[in-house]
Amino acid sequence: MVLVVDSKALSNGNRCSVLSPIIGKSLKNPARFDVSAKMEVKTAGIIVIGDEVLKGQVADQNVNFLAKKLHLLGIKLCKVSIVPDIIEDIAKEVAEYSVRYDRVITTGGIGPTHDDMTYEGIAAAFQDTLLLNEELLSFWSWFNKDPEGMRLESSKKMATIPKSAKIIYTEMPRTIVPVGKFPVVTINNVCVFPGIPYYLKAIFNSLQGTYFVSSGVTFHVRRLYLNVFESAFSEHLTKTAKQYEKTVVFGSYPKVNQSEYKTLITIESQLAKDVDDALASFKSLLKTEWIVNDFDVLSEAWSSTKDRIDYGNLEVTFIENLNRSLQLVEKVFEDYRPEEIYLAFNGGKDCTALLHLAHTIKNKRDGDLQQESPPLTAVYFKPKNPIPEVEAFIQEAATRYKVNLITEEGPIKEALGRLSKTEAGKKWKVVLMGTRKADPIGKNLQHFQKTDDGWGNLIRVSPILDWSYKEVWTYLRNFSVSYCSLYDEG
Repeated sequence: MVLVVDSKALSNGNRCSVLSPIIGKSLKNPARFDVSAKMEVKTAGIIVIGDEVLKGQVADQNVNFLAKKLHLLGIKLCKVSIVPDIIEDIAKEVAEYSVRYDRVITTGGIGPTHDDMTYEGIAAAFQDTLLLNEELLSFWSWFNKDPEGMRLESSKKMATIPKSAKIIYTEMPRTIVPVGKFPVVTINNVCVFPGIPYYLKAIFNSLQGTYFVSSGVTFHVRRLYLNVFESAFSEHLTKTAKQYEKTVVFGSYPKVNQSEYKTLITIESQLAKDVDDALASFKSLLKTEWIVNDFDVLSEAWSSTKDRIDYGNLEVTFIENLNRSLQLVEKVFEDYRPEEIYLAFNGGKDCTALLHLAHTIKNKRDGDLQQESPPLTAVYFKPKNPIPEVEAFIQEAATRYKVNLITEEGPIKEALGRLSKTEAGKKWKVVLMGTRKADPIGKNLQHFQKTDDGWGNLIRVSPILDWSYKEVWTYLRNFSVSYCSLYDEG
């Protein structure tokens, strides 16, 4: 059961006309969910261009990424089309989309071969002519490594764009483009993206906040995980959706191969109170044993974290510290490869909180990149007289979070010296630590700090350095993070 969008019944220029999530028929008053009286919702459409997609030779990996990004910006994605490499088809779709939607994204068809027809199609859509852009030619000649003093026809084709087009130079990581910039062609409200996901994602992230600006609209979303399939609760869902249909949209998504839950329910509105009321109303109709604690669903850790931050009534100072910690962990994952990072884990409350933070960011990035990254590596420096309950918890956590657990007997300095000579240890550059300023060694630490002499050539990163004892427990308990049972025994 999903929200259906009617691309033809556009009642207000470029707005999407929303259909009933229950019966799939047009609502009597389509503008009611548009809630124009509160804030105008910006709209977008995506045109995927390429015979290879239509023939199944290439699987599109871009639409899901773009849809999530647009949604976070408060931009409603109204329609997605896939068209062949035919100028007339591209022109027709672009002309229609450019009138209907605030932003139009095209993907693919801008390469150097004979079947790359996107620029020709866009020019035809706007009754424009094509022109060899010398500035763009210089870039593509460099990028394509044309022989010195020559301009290959392939580079000329990639630099031949509609005459009225504009070029935006995006800031790009130098790991992607050595010069740190990449040209993006726009014409009117159409932004032209390459079809290669690697470049598309980096370009969109660079344009976010400048070309793609938040609409100011917030789509409040709550999620409910159930361990039963739709047939068990469909009547309750229909009843609740009908009750709140003026401002709330329900979605129901069965998960056949998901061991943690069987159905995901989403509840969405521009009105936070209506989302909370609708969720409470629906839950009141369900059996308690049907409901899965959202943080038991580790595959949805990022979504659950965002929900807690947005709707959890947490203290502002804690939210600020939590967001800073998440950003620090994400920076590590952005700057270093998975095999260059390990997390020091001894089963304590602080490093348990850190492990869940790291898993949450891994979950976020895997979703953004639409692929699962390698497992986290955790290192347990085993003391001379380990506590059985702690050891059992460490193994349990390693299994639960699917981490690559390395156990090495201490003392820590000597153990680290041995590990640094292994194939895995030779690659390590960063260690994530659960150290806080209240700890004996934490008073003079910085979030990023090189280890002392004799401790390996590592960067020590302490994401929860500023957290208080109370905040650690706020995180563990409010975010339902499993911790060692000995803490409950005093």
